[in-house]
Amino acid sequence: MGLILVYTGDGKGKTTAALGLVLRAYGHGLRSIVAHVMKTLIYRGQWVGEYSALLKMSDLVEVYYMSEEALRTPRDVFNKAIERSIMIKPFLLVLDEVNNAVNGGLMTSREVIDGLRKLPNEVNVVLTGRNAPSEFLELADLVTEFKPVKHYYDKGIVGVMGLEW
Repeated sequence: MGLILVYTGDGKGKTTAALGLVLRAYGHGLRSIVAHVMKTLIYRGQWVGEYSALLKMSDLVEVYYMSEEALRTPRDVFNKAIERSIMIKPFLLVLDEVNNAVNGGLMTSREVIDGLRKLPNEVNVVLTGRNAPSEFLELADLVTEFKPVKHYYDKGIVGVMGLEW
């Protein structure tokens, strides 16, 4: 198994940090898969900025998310990402918000870990979301907890294009 990184906590920036790794991998000509297990990619009727950017990197980056097509549940998105990772062996697999899917009872930590164990050794994985299950923390090679100290939400500033979406 490749390296397992967990980005968790109540602070902002978990997905942004994971996508920074995708950007870094892309700069080195390495393939990535990003699976948005829980998030929608449309906000206020527009594609979120990171999805628009990832589309421009489609030569090396595949993106999966819940849609009206075959991927209707977090489990569907997760399984598709694992299946494609087994097939193409990307350098990096981001399972965005998978921690939340487990905490919400939409998936189990066991099925996530079983999926990770199927991956080729060259695939490194990032698991994001609040309240990472203890099983993920034990399995991980790196755990970073994002802690809120101050946030512009507290001033009533919500949904800033380019910062939030």
